[in-house]
Amino acid sequence: MAIMPRRSLRTRRIEHGLTQGDLAARAGVSRQLVAAVEAGRNAPAVDAALRLAAALHTTAEALFGETPTEPATPALGGGLADGAAVRAGRVGDRLVTSELTDHGVAGMGWAKPDGTVTGGVVRLFPGARPAATVIAGCDPALGLVEALLEREGPCSLLAVPAPTGTALAALDAGRVHGAVVHNLRDQLPQPPVPVNRWHLARWQVGLGIPTRRRDRDIAALLRGAPGIVQRDAAASSQQAFLRAAAATGVVPPVGPIASGHIDAARIAALTGTAAVTTEAAARCFGLAFTPLEDHTVEIWIAEQWAELPGIAALGEVLTSGAFAERIARVGGYDLTGCGAPVSAAA
Repeated sequence: MAIMPRRSLRTRRIEHGLTQGDLAARAGVSRQLVAAVEAGRNAPAVDAALRLAAALHTTAEALFGETPTEPATPALGGGLADGAAVRAGRVGDRLVTSELTDHGVAGMGWAKPDGTVTGGVVRLFPGARPAATVIAGCDPALGLVEALLEREGPCSLLAVPAPTGTALAALDAGRVHGAVVHNLRDQLPQPPVPVNRWHLARWQVGLGIPTRRRDRDIAALLRGAPGIVQRDAAASSQQAFLRAAAATGVVPPVGPIASGHIDAARIAALTGTAAVTTEAAARCFGLAFTPLEDHTVEIWIAEQWAELPGIAALGEVLTSGAFAERIARVGGYDLTGCGAPVSAAA
């Protein structure tokens, strides 16, 4: 993106009685950036342009002469749907985005978009600050970490919901800083890039079942259910379900595909059918739970990003009482060793 001032940034700054350092502090950018923009040596990124404008009580359009837009890359690949509401983060110099679940219209999702897609580029809303760290994965606890770091500036986190396989593909492509993976302890996948590994938790994957249903055994469910809510083929929980189904000799019935553990449990609660999910998600929706496998859950951070401030902040949250007590309230998690480094040989 190249947006240059219509009216000198320096003139507006002086009109407000601010030094370069004052403006930088108000906008949350470096004094060097302010100096470079005023000298015409640099064009600010969209989020910096919005913060500079807000600090001067104006709009980016008025300050820089056009609506600030920036090419963006979907964190999980694919295209950008025109008009989509997105969350945003930065991975290196790349602006990456994640479309909001339910298109941002469900409940508190209205307040969460950072911008919208127009003509294949993202227009960030005034005051938007793309997250400094981007992690993809399917563990709902990642959303709790995001909330605990929500106002931490260079330590802020964007949690992108994704099955394990999809999260690892994004990590390999450099579209995220890290990925959450889970599986049987001896069946965790191979990292696609050199990573630092942290233990997150242990939890069970299985079937969330409405309590009014009498059939709780997997074989009975496979024979009697009109359909079981399942997951994407790249999801480790779906692979666990298929292993369990194969052991019964019963072909699983076709069912709807959920976007994540929470979505699967929600659909099960609404439709009265069983769903492939985790114990914690099943509890959230008042479902009974039939366990299938005990999974180890880890966070993998690409080594090239290991020194980012947001990575250190992530580690601090994982070992904090604030995180542990909130997870304990949900249940279904064994947080023994949460946040501890894992050796490559483990």
